[in-house]
Amino acid sequence: MKQLNPIMISGKEVLPLIEGGKGINGSDGRSSGSWARENCVGTFSGVSPDFYDSKGNVIIETFSKKNRAERHEEMIEYAIKGGIAQAQVAHEVSNGNGRIHMNMLWEMADSERILSGVLEKAKGLIHGVTCGAGLPYHLGELASRFGVYYYPIVSSARAFQVLWKRAYSNFREFLGGVVYEDPWLGVTLAVEPFTKYTTHICNEASQLRRLLRTLGLDNIPIILAGGIWSLKDWQDYIDNPDIGKIAFQFGTRPMITKESPISEAWKKVMLQ
Repeated sequence: MKQLNPIMISGKEVLPLIEGGKGINGSDGRSSGSWARENCVGTFSGVSPDFYDSKGNVIIETFSKKNRAERHEEMIEYAIKGGIAQAQVAHEVSNGNGRIHMNMLWEMADSERILSGVLEKAKGLIHGVTCGAGLPYHLGELASRFGVYYYPIVSSARAFQVLWKRAYSNFREFLGGVVYEDPWLGVTLAVEPFTKYTTHICNEASQLRRLLRTLGLDNIPIILAGGIWSLKDWQDYIDNPDIGKIAFQFGTRPMITKESPISEAWKKVMLQ
């Protein structure tokens, strides 16, 4: 296998291996801190994250307000507390190594308020924000305000070009990379040979790199996501001049590790 060399991610040289954020509480401070401890990038989910009492027990969310609007405010408060708690856990587990990122679903209700609340109260603990589920136009401005790198998830070079023209060109400094995730992953792998899928991804990643070069962004990595199981399958992408600087995001595989927060029953199902 080709040697995988460290690259600059969120202001530090780390191995280009990234834990996927997994939308709803599928990764937390324990899993992301463990990734960072090995000088990689750990990512905890900012969607309904757990927070704890003084004895370290998870606090079960209860809603005391009577109407929907007030309960929504309670939900936001819980989400901010949870994001801060998971950032603290990740920092402690990492022993100061690697990088810690937070994953956010942009189209979730009041995602900007939650992200702002977490970043404001967890300064120095979170180095980057990954964001998908929509076109996060305000992500660059928000992350830059807190001095945190941002990583939009896109399905094509065209989608990133829209984000760049409308917003990100004004917040170039903290654009840490672009996550390319193929939208047809599940369907493609079900009906097409894996080699055909990787050829398709290579063409898309090369197209994205060409765009980044025209924008003067050749120094930032493309983070490949979706269907990453073993680096043996992706050797042609490493040191590929058409793709340039690249990192690999693992979503499913880390979920069956002992550090993963999901239930043992779920892990057994995934192994099958």
